[in-house]
Amino acid sequence: MTLQQLEREMVAQPIRSLQYMLNRLSLRYDFLPALVPDGVFGERTLEAVMLFQREFHPPVTGQVDTGDENLYAFKRRLLLDYKPGENRRGKIGLPLCLNFYELLPFWHTFFTKLGFAVYHSPFSSRDLYLKGQGTIPSDTACFPAKLSHGHIKALSQMHLDAIFYPCLTYNFDEGLGDNHYNCPVVAYYPEVLAGNCPELEGQKFIYDYVGIHRPKDFVRKMAKEVLPKYFGGISEKEVQAAADAAYAEHEAHMAQIRVKGSEIIDEARRQGKRIIVLAGRPYHVDPEINHGIDHLITRHGAAVVTEDSISNRVEKFPTSVLNQWTYHSRLYAAAKYCTTQKDMDLVQLVSFGCGVDAITTDETREILQAGSKLYTQLKIDEITNLGAVNIRLRSLFAALEERDEAAEEKAAPKAEA
Repeated sequence: MTLQQLEREMVAQPIRSLQYMLNRLSLRYDFLPALVPDGVFGERTLEAVMLFQREFHPPVTGQVDTGDENLYAFKRRLLLDYKPGENRRGKIGLPLCLNFYELLPFWHTFFTKLGFAVYHSPFSSRDLYLKGQGTIPSDTACFPAKLSHGHIKALSQMHLDAIFYPCLTYNFDEGLGDNHYNCPVVAYYPEVLAGNCPELEGQKFIYDYVGIHRPKDFVRKMAKEVLPKYFGGISEKEVQAAADAAYAEHEAHMAQIRVKGSEIIDEARRQGKRIIVLAGRPYHVDPEINHGIDHLITRHGAAVVTEDSISNRVEKFPTSVLNQWTYHSRLYAAAKYCTTQKDMDLVQLVSFGCGVDAITTDETREILQAGSKLYTQLKIDEITNLGAVNIRLRSLFAALEERDEAAEEKAAPKAEA
């Protein structure tokens, strides 16, 4: 159970639902007080919320974020809607890590249409990380990659018929860059897991090389090469129908994100709020990776959107670096769009150990500064202390206030004239 699940309960029903969920959690966690679901958000309910946040999801606010002005929270809720369907061919598990934070809708739909009951690992937590820590072969890997070991551990305990985590050299081509690669860690980390996770011994682990960027080749390879190695009786016609549904679901998922992003932007402007593009990669939505930074920003009175919600608003443009990674192309496009919006600024999330971010940080800074925008970078890893992050954010908002005041003073004489 995560704070995001509590958020969804809060949206679906009133306070009574929140109290009911917290009361259930108190049976498992001694630090949580027992609650009477009376529908009143009193002192005892406030205490339970804050204790839960302190243990699982900083910052401690005593408030349950509904996600109305936070696209990160909205994206997490979307992922929670993907649940196992009818089990005609077996149970298959997907690790909710790295690129699955974006591709879960695609793969969940694909295997559901083929008749599998599809399960995914939970959102990351400190406990999940520690349970997989013993199989991490290198401490130099980025924290998001390290977390995938915990997700494999969690899936191995779910009595599944197979775990699916393909190697993907390419991502979807969104027309924003010179190519559309995944970074090497995202593309090939299943190889690392296969070689280092003993819980996969005796477990059907499907980590074949697949290309989703070319639909016709995808259907052929899945129908002729990949699926027949592990399952029998799946026709190419079934694979084609499942693929069509998966591609449509991916498009619909991305469209939902963009529509919600537009709604958040419009509402923020109606209320006169700042808009922060909290930019990174799909896995930065993971609450254990971002440590609640999205909530910190909304506490400062700003709305939060993501780079993939606005990257489609600009055409491909020249960059000073080879623009060949899909996630990076979105980041550069979002930065470019921010330079055209007076009330929009970008904060880049960077994971320690991410080598390619040595390139993205400089390029993103150049794009923003060329448009007279401030550049803010937040480096994050497994350490959950957000004191320094909060100071950086406070400094950013103070600098933005000074910039706006200076612009108003400069414009005042012209208006008088």
